[in-house]
Amino acid sequence: MGPAALPLEVWLLVFAHIEDANLLWSTCRGVSRFLRDCVDDFFRRGILRNNTLIDLHYSDFHTRIGPGNGYVHIPMVFDRVADDGRLAVFSQRAYQPIRRIECCHIRGSVRGWVPFVERHCLEMRQAPPIVLGKSPPSQQPPLWETEHARLRNRLTGDAKKAYLLDLRNYTSIGRGDRAPYYIKIFNVVNDTELVGLVVDCQAREVSFDWRKTCAAFFREQEFGTRARNHSYKVERGNRWYLPPLVFSSFDIRDSDRVRARRKRLAPWLAENKQRMSPEIRTWTEQLVSIEKERLRAVLDMKNLQPVPEDAGEDDEVVPERLAEDHLDLLFWPWSDDDHFFVKKPWKPKGCVMQ
Repeated sequence: MGPAALPLEVWLLVFAHIEDANLLWSTCRGVSRFLRDCVDDFFRRGILRNNTLIDLHYSDFHTRIGPGNGYVHIPMVFDRVADDGRLAVFSQRAYQPIRRIECCHIRGSVRGWVPFVERHCLEMRQAPPIVLGKSPPSQQPPLWETEHARLRNRLTGDAKKAYLLDLRNYTSIGRGDRAPYYIKIFNVVNDTELVGLVVDCQAREVSFDWRKTCAAFFREQEFGTRARNHSYKVERGNRWYLPPLVFSSFDIRDSDRVRARRKRLAPWLAENKQRMSPEIRTWTEQLVSIEKERLRAVLDMKNLQPVPEDAGEDDEVVPERLAEDHLDLLFWPWSDDDHFFVKKPWKPKGCVMQ
């Protein structure tokens, strides 16, 4: 009996007992057109509404003078599907006070997040987001740039290195290898593409093509799953005993997720490897993994609350675009000593060739 013999309502009941969303999307959805429509309907009714969250994140270094800056996290929850059925609309919420997430010095806004996602889309050669209700940006240089030279020259030793590394972490948000958002579906967190992104600053909403976004999300998850299964089979075939399941499963799973992410970012890394030292590239990868683990725990409906009524953009400085890379933040070549490379001003010396 073919899959079309069962009505949609029965398939929805069956899908409700499947805890693996990747199995539904990557396997069940490809069986037939009918099952694809059933899975899509199940995602619209249940998974998008109840089990999908977005975290927009950036830094407050445009609004606060460092050192001592912090991250800004903006949770987004599902609100509705657009009339055409293509776009899923997510609206802004706020985190309740949580110890496990870094506290923000200011309240973030969707408008303040826009320059970061615009930069990321440009670097990844993705279609730029459509931005609605965009307030005029500040025409001044990014605030951190105005104080950077003074702080860099005043600090020395470990304090200087800590300041530069922290600043590097804040300014790298929106770079190709560090998307300014995370997607959480059930208990899996990743930073794959938000396809067809539309940002409504006044309504505090973001929307995207949910089918293509889910396809990118589960494509990478499926790659990691297959790599994990293959690695386990190879390891099992080479051993006469089985390794401890608790530790080996955790290590293999995480390494394969990292490999899947590296595969996605390989074209960008090949073009931009001169923009960071190998140490910084590795630390950024670790930083993203740590952020995923943190959001896996705290990005939950029970930890969210409505946006406070007095939340606004008055206290936030939003630059027109983010600053270019600073040479003293590239850490290339890496050195533990206090002699990081700093570009010196150049002027013609008036030499004449005889």
